[in-house]
Amino acid sequence: MEQTSEQPNCNCNKNEHNKDEGPNAKERYELLIRARNFHYENYNKWMTYFYVAISALFVSYFTILNATNIGNDKQFLEYTILILGFIVSILWYWSSKGYYYWNINFINMVGYYETDVFKWPAEERVYKVFANKDTQNKYRSPVAGANISTSKVAILFAFIIATFWGFILFLSAAEDLFSHLCNTLIYIVYTLSLPTSIASVVILSKYLPGKWLKSDIDGLLDLKINHKNPYGNNNTN
Repeated sequence: MEQTSEQPNCNCNKNEHNKDEGPNAKERYELLIRARNFHYENYNKWMTYFYVAISALFVSYFTILNATNIGNDKQFLEYTILILGFIVSILWYWSSKGYYYWNINFINMVGYYETDVFKWPAEERVYKVFANKDTQNKYRSPVAGANISTSKVAILFAFIIATFWGFILFLSAAEDLFSHLCNTLIYIVYTLSLPTSIASVVILSKYLPGKWLKSDIDGLLDLKINHKNPYGNNNTN
């Protein structure tokens, strides 16, 4: 009796990815881009909440300011709105800074995959490449584009709004506390309201977010990617 042996079925296609081994480099690259897009979409949603809240506080403050039938609660309501406006706007400022921090991380990671993992030539990259840096880069033209970071503009705008709320808050407090002083001293106090507001935003931003609001990234590996090196970490020619 002739004996035959059956060979087990095997997948000899080396290019097919084994799902048990986890995602390959291409899948991780695509996942990274999706994560970056998801982060961007969430940021736009969060910003909408801040826009609505700050707009509502602005309207409430000037409504109370011009109201004549509130009575003795008017001053209390004014300061309540001013304090809330200052808190919400400075949280908006910190959220914008936090988004920019994470956005730069995603951009660096995408560039890392294109340069160090896939080792694509500079002219074949998707994200870590620019078509022409001089095209439409006209700062003085009223109808042309320019190399301006919209993320930085958003951060600056949030900083200005936070400073404005602080300025109104400190100015109102100065009027109530120092109205009995002579005109010269009152003018000095009023003049100090703006720098006091700026200093408050800067000082609060220096100490509070880094201690209480920062993301927990201590357990994450730091690749020390140099995002200013356009040729990646392995090729500097």
